[in-house]
Amino acid sequence: MKKIVIFFIFVAIIFSSGIIISSCFGANIEERDLSVDMTPRLISTRDNMNATEVSDAVKSAVVGISASSVRGTSVGSGVAIALGGYILTNQHVVGSSNDITVYFADKTKGSAKLIWSDFGIDIAILKSAIDMPYLETAPLSEVRVGEDVLAIGTPLSLQFKHSVTKGIVSALNRALEVENSNGTISYMQNLIQHDASINSGNSGGPLINFDGKVIGINALKAADAEGIGFAIPIETATVAIEKVIPNNSFQQTYVGVMAYDAELAYFNDETDASMGAYVMDIALNSPAFNSQLQSGDVITRINLLKINNTLDLRKAIYILNVGDEIEIDVIRRGEIKTIRIAT
Repeated sequence: MKKIVIFFIFVAIIFSSGIIISSCFGANIEERDLSVDMTPRLISTRDNMNATEVSDAVKSAVVGISASSVRGTSVGSGVAIALGGYILTNQHVVGSSNDITVYFADKTKGSAKLIWSDFGIDIAILKSAIDMPYLETAPLSEVRVGEDVLAIGTPLSLQFKHSVTKGIVSALNRALEVENSNGTISYMQNLIQHDASINSGNSGGPLINFDGKVIGINALKAADAEGIGFAIPIETATVAIEKVIPNNSFQQTYVGVMAYDAELAYFNDETDASMGAYVMDIALNSPAFNSQLQSGDVITRINLLKINNTLDLRKAIYILNVGDEIEIDVIRRGEIKTIRIAT
């Protein structure tokens, strides 16, 4: 089977080596666009708008992002998802940077700080120093293959911030093997595949349906193909968003389980269970390591929540508080076992 090369779609400007991967032609001072309403509010939309109407309605909630560190500057995109200047983007765009600038649709800019991120799902939440309009989100259950979508972001450089491309949802629940910058392998799962054109710098930008709702965050594309892009479902981060906003922080519960969809493991003849989260590995000395959980188990329930896939697993773990004891049902060699884990 031919290996598909997938890469994260952000622009890195590396100063330390003297190599500029992408130059930023948009560095000149721009005059504020007074036609863009930046009043902080939930942007009001209606069902079944056309592409022009969607773009006009939502653009004030989208930002370009530059994040600087000792390694250089990365350029990406983001979208406001709550009042107070809370912006969702990819973790790989901002890293651990404490020098972040956001570029608004009215051609002004402001600072932002990183308040939460999760490398495992490649999501980060920023808080802009300037409040702004924000968009409603839609769960994965409302997304339909074949529906029209828009991708809005900052391809290539800040010169092209707030670029809009149109496509359709091509498939749901895609799982991809991704090689990380340190050479390790991780899995991105439950992804939305679409054919709206995305390029370097679109990372963190929203995938929006024609009701004007955010359904995903653009993160990856196939390197050797056209029209194969992937967005992380907004639902992946919904519980984290609800926990972060009240306190500007969120200490998530650590369990130490690396898992992927049992459906994929079933396809690879690794298990007889086709629903649940297949435990691929368990971190050394983690709460899961100190329990009876084993690699090869398929998690089907956490406390009262049914687990159909890793999206359900992630949401169930986000709901937990640090110190909670959890009860897990697993399928092991055809038998159901109940395991308790102290976090």
